[in-house]
Amino acid sequence: MSIDDQQSAIIDIKKFLESTRLYQHDPFFRSTFEEPEMFRKLLEWHLSSAMLKLLDLDRMECQKDSLLDEQLKAYYTDLLYKIPIRGTDENIVVFILVEHKTSPARWTMFQILQYIVQVWQREFNAAKEQGRLADFLLPPILPIIVYHGERKFTAPIRFGNLIRLIGDFAKYTPDFEGMLLDLMVLREDQLPDDLELHCVLAVMQAVFRKDIADRMLKVYQKLRPKFHDKRYHERWTRLYFYMLSSSKYLNPNDLEEEKNQMSDTDTDVITIPPWLEASLMKSYREGEAIGIEQGIEQGIEQGIGQGIETLLRILTKNFGEVPHAIREKLHTIHDFKVLGQLTDVALDCKTLDEFEKALSR
Repeated sequence: MSIDDQQSAIIDIKKFLESTRLYQHDPFFRSTFEEPEMFRKLLEWHLSSAMLKLLDLDRMECQKDSLLDEQLKAYYTDLLYKIPIRGTDENIVVFILVEHKTSPARWTMFQILQYIVQVWQREFNAAKEQGRLADFLLPPILPIIVYHGERKFTAPIRFGNLIRLIGDFAKYTPDFEGMLLDLMVLREDQLPDDLELHCVLAVMQAVFRKDIADRMLKVYQKLRPKFHDKRYHERWTRLYFYMLSSSKYLNPNDLEEEKNQMSDTDTDVITIPPWLEASLMKSYREGEAIGIEQGIEQGIEQGIGQGIETLLRILTKNFGEVPHAIREKLHTIHDFKVLGQLTDVALDCKTLDEFEKALSR
């Protein structure tokens, strides 16, 4: 490989690794459904008509900030939307709390309860500050678990099932239920009619299927007639990278075969060098063997280094020179999951002190 080719390859790696964090499962889910239009489509498809009649979806807000307890320990829920009730003022609301899962974690409902309490505490504090406590009631919060994975979802969706119930003590035990959306039990004809939402959910199913290459082509064929609209072409690009980054079943031969059935103009904008494609997918498959739940890119040291440099560029652009102590601390990180969370903080925080507090946690 010539020096020019090596430099070009390095640029390709940097670009890919800077963007790949967005295409892991949780960041992909959040970035997709933080789009109010996409989340509205999901609600209109999944919720009952009785619920939808109550919700003023034209006034809903995505709550992007994390929830903080008194010790400033961050709680990150995947999605939190605040939706007013039709015909009422802005204080009469329902919260929709969405927890995205790719494994049937047993303590999901306990995790959700902690989020719910944090939301209630925040709303209580706001009512107190505004002098509204006399008429204040805690808002209802609907927890939705969106699941796709390789195994059936077997975790409890009732909180009470996580508590030892003994005799008459049972009636004094808190209990509530989460609404489960298990994508893996749905057939293609049970997915929503809306084209964008259909393709997003189909891809979320596909990343855990052995026939992902065929499913990828079907999604492409559905979206292709709409590519004159930039929105649909961008949607396809994001879905493609998500499949490439998150599936352990894609291999270079299958990928090349599927690409041959796509238009050159549709693959050029998302092409990375074949040797890099093969190398990354090999790394992802090896990552699966050591535990994909801890991050499929964990152990790719070059990627960690590039991620840290990207994070430092964000901090320098936003706040100027980054102190040596922060730089040293960042270079001790060897976990892509932690690096991804810190990058989210860097993009959202208002001061360098705020970032440093998150880093110390």
